[in-house]
Amino acid sequence: MIGRTVLVTGAARRLGASIARRLAADGHRPVIHYNGSAEDATALAQELDAPMVQGDLSRIDTIDALFARAREAAGGPVDGLVNSASAFEFDRPPETEAALMAKLYAINAAAPALLASALARQDDVTDGAVVDILDQKLANPNPDFFAYSCAKFALAGASTMLAQALGPRIAVNAVAPGLTLQSGDQTDAEFAQAATKNLLGRPIGAEAVAEAVSFLLTARGLRGQTLYVDCGQRFCRRDGDVMFEGRA
Repeated sequence: MIGRTVLVTGAARRLGASIARRLAADGHRPVIHYNGSAEDATALAQELDAPMVQGDLSRIDTIDALFARAREAAGGPVDGLVNSASAFEFDRPPETEAALMAKLYAINAAAPALLASALARQDDVTDGAVVDILDQKLANPNPDFFAYSCAKFALAGASTMLAQALGPRIAVNAVAPGLTLQSGDQTDAEFAQAATKNLLGRPIGAEAVAEAVSFLLTARGLRGQTLYVDCGQRFCRRDGDVMFEGRA
């Protein structure tokens, strides 16, 4: 197996941290990206003996500089990228705001695409891999979290085009999870109920998502593919987001 140096965005907490731990266990070297979660990032970096880098993904004019700092922290080329960082705020038409649309597009779509391009521009990388984290909502849309969903649709399209543009040297694929961790103001009981609203009737778990990411980083012959790690949640149609399951 190829051991990659992998920049994992949003790696300080939640799904990103699970991915970083899985990659380290599988022989990769994660680079821990964070923005505001310095304490969590430092603890994880010490746990995994991994370098770390700070950067605000909403400031897309600084993405190239962020990638350069990641290379410096790693002490060499970065040949893997997991675009896990995501901003997730509620809105639903017609109550949408221009500022929120712009912010979530920057973090959830533009920054990942720019980071993938920065990885591909490295002259000392002959074989690289990018994995974008999407959402099962791409196959099962509803109007809740509208700006977030629009950005994820944009990232899905970008993943396809990047796979075409950067291949064969750089593999670009994606993972689309279902509801994996508590979101927003969900209570424990609400999450427990919502997490089983899928074809298998059981929670997905961050470990399953991390396993799929690790697989795609070294998979041969896969380009522009999206793996749905959702226990079949995308086949369970709803008028609103599943995270609201169980609320009056």
